[in-house]
Amino acid sequence: MSALLPIKERARTLILEITQVLQPHFTQIKQSWRQRMFEETQFEGRAMAALERLNLGTGFAMFGHSDFSTFSENLNYYGTRLSKLRMDTREVARSLELYLEICDPYIREGFGERRHEALAAMEMLSSASFVAVSGAYFDTQKAAQDALLAVLDAELSARNLSSLLDRVLQITCETFRATVGVVLLVDPETQLLRVKSTVGLDVAIDEDMAIAMGQGFSGQIASSGEPGILPDLSRSSGLLNPALSAKAQALWGVPLKTGEQVIGVLLIGFEKPYQWLPTERDLLKAIGDRSALAIDRAGMNDALREREMRIAELSGHLLRAQEEERKRISRELHDETGQGLMVIRLYLDMLEKNVGTRGARTKIQETLSVVDRTIEGIRRIIGKLSPLVLQELGMIAAIRKEAKDLAKSTGVKARVSVGDEVGRLNTDIEMALYRVVQEALHNVAKHAQAKTVNVQMVREGEVVRLVIEDDGVGISPVINPQRRSFGMAGMRERVSTLGGTMRVTSRKNQGTRIAISVPIAPLTDLQELRRGAAMPLAKVTTLPAPLADTGTSH
Repeated sequence: MSALLPIKERARTLILEITQVLQPHFTQIKQSWRQRMFEETQFEGRAMAALERLNLGTGFAMFGHSDFSTFSENLNYYGTRLSKLRMDTREVARSLELYLEICDPYIREGFGERRHEALAAMEMLSSASFVAVSGAYFDTQKAAQDALLAVLDAELSARNLSSLLDRVLQITCETFRATVGVVLLVDPETQLLRVKSTVGLDVAIDEDMAIAMGQGFSGQIASSGEPGILPDLSRSSGLLNPALSAKAQALWGVPLKTGEQVIGVLLIGFEKPYQWLPTERDLLKAIGDRSALAIDRAGMNDALREREMRIAELSGHLLRAQEEERKRISRELHDETGQGLMVIRLYLDMLEKNVGTRGARTKIQETLSVVDRTIEGIRRIIGKLSPLVLQELGMIAAIRKEAKDLAKSTGVKARVSVGDEVGRLNTDIEMALYRVVQEALHNVAKHAQAKTVNVQMVREGEVVRLVIEDDGVGISPVINPQRRSFGMAGMRERVSTLGGTMRVTSRKNQGTRIAISVPIAPLTDLQELRRGAAMPLAKVTTLPAPLADTGTSH
């Protein structure tokens, strides 16, 4: 609001003149006003004191020094205080009117024929004062609304529980002009209060400090579930933390409650003794209630993220264990089964040379053919389980071999295009991308009914982009939700463990496109990527009918 009341200069001059005339009668006027106000309203002391500071007698003391701006600031301050005391504005108007009535006979006696002009100036000052007080009421209500909206905005924008607590505490301290603040949350396992956020403390409170329910100021608030106040710490004999008592002379506190359960305590402190007013208490409680809901949700989100992170870590561990198991099985097939078949083949070959009858020789040759086919089959299985070309020549060569095998076994034309900038990647990344391509080509061979499939891979800065696209029948919408596409799910899981994204789009009879982006990271960074992978990474675009689009495997 304006620092000056909207009073014309001529009226100001007349008000200064009225000040001189009424100066000898101020004490008597004030006593008469107090008596009549008490008879009409019986307001308590704080309300009467604030109303008295709005009266013209206070203004006259300032007007004697031609100081209208200070009186305007006075109106704003005490108007704000009355608003926090829940004083009805009609009572404020009655107070100003009553004071003017008491001044009326003195003005008539002192100004004679100019009494009407003087009374008009007084009414103008009274009206301007009421407008200023009404503005202070509005500002107070708006500040309360802004504080609650700021807490809501903090809930929506906070990255995690810790940042939410810091922001809520900052908002609360700014709203009440507090110098310090502390948020304590209840440990679900021990039911002890622990400090989670502070503002304005020179010395950090030990995070390991635990407060039992009912112990000290904050413990009593948590135990009772009701707001508490220590308006003057110099007169308090309770248990207080030295870091708080060194920075504050008054403490306010409210419980953080979700339903009937107390999940924490919000404390703010002031550098001077300070008794709260009714609306201040209610606003702090409202901020605490709004914050408690936000804190509860943020805590659940943090717990969910933690669980997702653990699931992602477990998934990555299982995939690595799966690869190790594949290698073990392939070694056993090679070293035991493969070698055993080779020995059988050798003995059959030797037996063929020593058999004299044509019939026996024919049977041995047939058996040799079966053994050869078995050996070839085992070699294919070993190649699928742990491809030697991937280990020796790298991912690109292994992908090209998969495409060649697809074309040989199914007749599907497979094209592989890999940018020169891709080069060799981290072993885990190469294995994951190879397995994704392998599963995608398997889906093409088994379900797509495609004629061609294209595999493209490029490197853009620190990201590898892989696209697998076929011209098959597309992915059918899921009709039976019990049927899960574990092949596609496995592809997504491999990509997610690397911190990448996967997007599947498909149209009926127009093929399927799988687009994957994976960040490139050195070996030491892979664990962090897996930690950050606990989020939805695979997106499937849904296209309008009659086009089908889903994330289900072919």
